[in-house]
Amino acid sequence: MNNNGAKTALVIGGGIAGLEAAKQIGQAGHNVILVEKESTLGGTLRQLHSSFPRWENPSQLLFTKMAELGNCPMVKVEYSTVVTSSIKQDSGFLVRLKRDKNVDKEVEVDAVIIATGFSLFDASAYGEYGYGTYTNVLNSLEFEAKLNAWAEGQNQQEIPKTIAFFKCVGSRDRSKGHPYCSKICCMYTAKQAGLAKDLLPDTKCYVFYMDYRASGKEYEEFVRSVIEQKHVRYVRGRPAKVLPEGDRLVIRSEDTLMGVPIEVRADMIVLASAIEPSPGTREMGRIFGLAGDGYGFLEPQYGRAAKAGERIFVAGACTFGVEIQGAIQQGAAAAAEVLALFNQDV
Repeated sequence: MNNNGAKTALVIGGGIAGLEAAKQIGQAGHNVILVEKESTLGGTLRQLHSSFPRWENPSQLLFTKMAELGNCPMVKVEYSTVVTSSIKQDSGFLVRLKRDKNVDKEVEVDAVIIATGFSLFDASAYGEYGYGTYTNVLNSLEFEAKLNAWAEGQNQQEIPKTIAFFKCVGSRDRSKGHPYCSKICCMYTAKQAGLAKDLLPDTKCYVFYMDYRASGKEYEEFVRSVIEQKHVRYVRGRPAKVLPEGDRLVIRSEDTLMGVPIEVRADMIVLASAIEPSPGTREMGRIFGLAGDGYGFLEPQYGRAAKAGERIFVAGACTFGVEIQGAIQQGAAAAAEVLALFNQDV
């Protein structure tokens, strides 16, 4: 315990869940060490253009969260830093941090929150779709960069006439080791297709899907508005093959609702790759001795909001695919459990 009576929490990961957790604990008067492996905070949120289901601005949200954190002197951010080891102590952990390639230091902390985010499945495993072979086949985060550029008036010479979106690339596919639904792909694909139509009104957009899952508040209405108001065409069918044709790509599939084969020529294809645990999530599970869920995601104990082990808590996409608001809520829940623990320690 520090001289001021405050405890110390270690938050690993500076995405939106980690930012919320660090802010809440710091505002409550406890010390926070926020460890981020990159040179900036924000994680995936920093890459996004708009959000669902209300088309809100992620950049503005991140600006607000960063300002709140900046007004919280109890939070110290360690940039370009990773956790390399942890030793359990009587009432906390002795954790070794490594910055860049050279600097190591040890810190004593009373609780740990893991918020290390997710990775995207490597879509090159689907050779028939051409990811990694054709430069105009992108994954969903790569397409977010395109949306940001178009919104800023950049790359106007590269406007595609037709964009096709493939859902469930790696998700719900036992042959690829991912029998699970990744939860958020249906919604962010609808968001991306809708944004493409807003930014590029003359561009045709197709979404190829097995089915779509819109299970959150206002989610069904959001998808229907993209289809009916923004005129994005949804085709129920899993594409079988992508073939080059000059500078364009020919998509061969079947419209299973109509029962007919379909062929679409696109200038760009966007793959909604499955959500996977990030390498950092897997490594933190190993370092802190957490079993995970069988796929590598970490998860809270049954009946707990965020507790995953003794003095260890989890938040955000290290637990599974989660939308922005859900990540914020999970970060707040982890902070609340830490604060309850600190109150018990007094």
